Amino acid sequence: MKKILAVLAVMCLVSALSFARAREDQEFIIKTGVQPQGDWSDDVGDENTNPGVSAGIEYFKYLNNIVAIGGGINYDLPRKFKGTDDDPLLKGKMSFIPFYAAVKVRMPLQGLENNYPFATAKLGYSTFMNDVTFIRTSSGGLYAGISAGYCIGALFVEAAYSINTLSYKESGDPKSYDATYSTIAVYLGVKIG
Repeated sequence: MKKILAVLAVMCLVSALSFARAREDQEFIIKTGVQPQGDWSDDVGDENTNPGVSAGIEYFKYLNNIVAIGGGINYDLPRKFKGTDDDPLLKGKMSFIPFYAAVKVRMPLQGLENNYPFATAKLGYSTFMNDVTFIRTSSGGLYAGISAGYCIGALFVEAAYSINTLSYKESGDPKSYDATYSTIAVYLGVKIG
């Protein structure tokens, strides 16, 4: 709960600072969001996770009035598998930190320069951290995501879909397993620029 309050406090501070005049060809974004459910899929089967919270920062430099390139980092706060009371092997929490490059396309509306819909594609690497009972060792992997949203002045709302890949070994088993973790998220944020 303290982490969520800290993220919200930083967002409020940044939103107050966002009214300062910034260069119009770049954006610095701070966002936080909710992931209603995640889906873990591996060679053994599929599992769902409890809702999670995510926070991140992004930077974009516009090449023209429509296309921007940039990058970002998110932190998916730790979350548990659903049904951990029924299966002791699923006890523990897991989290991801994806680092990514991104391309953003905005569709500016005539007469409303600061209000526009946008779409973003992201590709990068995601670290994987956990203390889940059945996982002995693990490593991160490819991160990919797409999103669409709407910007109103310095505020925006964004819906996103992302996939994190990873590898892990189970306790007592030398075999390495590949897994994917996919989620849908809704973000609120502020932009400077």
